[in-house]
Amino acid sequence: MANSNQRKLIVGIDFGTTYTGAAWAETRRADDIHVIDTWPSRLGSNEGESSVKVPTQLRYTPQGTEWGFQIPPTVERNHWFKLGLQEDKTSTAGEKSAEELTTDYLGEVYKHVLYTLEQKIGAGILRTIPIEFCLTVPAIWSEAAKEKTLRACQKAGLKSASEIMLASEPEAAAISALHGLDPHGLTVGDCFVVCDAGGGTVDLISYRIKSLYPRLQVEEMTAGTGGLCGSVFLNRRFIDFISRKLSGQLGWDEEVLSEASERFDTVIKQQYLPSRDGDDGYPVPVPGLANNEQVGIRRGKFTINKNDMHDIFEPVIHKIILFVQDQIRLSGGEAKAVLLVGGFGQNTYLKERLRESLPTIEVLQPPNAWTAIVRGAVMMGLSNANTALSTVQVVSRRARKHYGMKLNVDFEKNIHDKNERYWCPYHGRHRVESMEWFIRKGDIIEEKKPKIIKFHKRFPVSEGRPDSYNITVYADSESLVAPVHHCDNVKTLLTLKINLSSISKSQWKKMIKIGDDGKKYYIVDGNIEVTFWSASTMYKLSCEWGLDAFVTAEYA
Repeated sequence: MANSNQRKLIVGIDFGTTYTGAAWAETRRADDIHVIDTWPSRLGSNEGESSVKVPTQLRYTPQGTEWGFQIPPTVERNHWFKLGLQEDKTSTAGEKSAEELTTDYLGEVYKHVLYTLEQKIGAGILRTIPIEFCLTVPAIWSEAAKEKTLRACQKAGLKSASEIMLASEPEAAAISALHGLDPHGLTVGDCFVVCDAGGGTVDLISYRIKSLYPRLQVEEMTAGTGGLCGSVFLNRRFIDFISRKLSGQLGWDEEVLSEASERFDTVIKQQYLPSRDGDDGYPVPVPGLANNEQVGIRRGKFTINKNDMHDIFEPVIHKIILFVQDQIRLSGGEAKAVLLVGGFGQNTYLKERLRESLPTIEVLQPPNAWTAIVRGAVMMGLSNANTALSTVQVVSRRARKHYGMKLNVDFEKNIHDKNERYWCPYHGRHRVESMEWFIRKGDIIEEKKPKIIKFHKRFPVSEGRPDSYNITVYADSESLVAPVHHCDNVKTLLTLKINLSSISKSQWKKMIKIGDDGKKYYIVDGNIEVTFWSASTMYKLSCEWGLDAFVTAEYA
């Protein structure tokens, strides 16, 4: 930052699959984080609903856009569209893409954040203070999904990309949870697993405490894991179950399904605990359906028995347990505790099942677990604005993938497949296209310390001076050992577009070399600096012609 002492507003946004949270703080009062807890209501008030989160839902009407608490309970709406950013599809009632829905939704959140800030500090002061945003994304998301999210933020009005920081959801949650712990109960070397169980995704990362003073520093122990097994997948299983059971009943329609789903989502899912519940089953409203004792309908309610409810919950809960056990195994079995955060992380049944499966490890639900991510986002934004404001710091992370490029190298029979070799007229010997991995899965990646990638490209002088040059970056998340040659596990990650048009004619002349074949070639050499952050990557070109600003990344 050009001026780390400048007064700024830091806004954190936890854009969730089912609910979204927002919080803010001033750099001059960094300890005072305000979670926004009033939202627009159906009655027209901007502060009519009290909650630390707002539903991630949109509805388009002839009168305009309704969002969050403004939407009537039984009407169709766009929901769970965050998942479409990663899945490249949506579960919505409309035809807009996930990115368009995200743009519209974040635009409404942004307007309400500005309204709240105006009420708290005044419109005049607000106009004079720079605002920086920190928006959280699942750690398991692809770079393309993160790029879609960033584009949606920009289109929604959240400033330019330079003023929007993307942060990993579990990392933000860990920073918030650690900030609230008593340091006297911590020891250097202690290890713990953060399980961020949200609406759509479950992310897990293991940390080791590296130092306690002057600030708490932690390091990732192993590459994070996780998957799409958040609480909405319970909703999906419930909808599939009740639709199979009741869709043949007279009077069954979308409104009945909506009423039953609302009961499951807001009551049963939150309170389900078979060890405590009786044998009477779980009633859900099915208004308008006739009594049918054989099916289980009586007086407008359908009762789900314990076995059926167990079948709804078990696949999702079991998958999360396996993820936690696997993360503990990958970290060497050193974890002393599992910190459960996120909306689904507050679930009592999930906590009980994890405690049963991990009898020697503490399973903790930190205070304010539902707002841990958004509080952590503000803390990370404050640290980014001024490192002196950092109270908890992640000093290193572990690569979740192999990252590399294709390079042409001299053929070596002990390493390369001879069927891949070709004759290079410039070098006058056999060469081979090989994968060059600048990051390997599990590598330690230090905060703000770039990796240097050298590149070399030849252009025949007879074909003229090129205006641009593309470099493809590849990733492999599947292979345990990074492959020597391109294979099915190696996927295109992004294309770096290097603009060569500003190189002077005299400079091009200096770049001419004669090959083994006697022909002239332009030789373009340089370095690409790759810096990995919490949930984003920056690519910068470094070369003798000084084209630092002439490289852009386009994600596949």
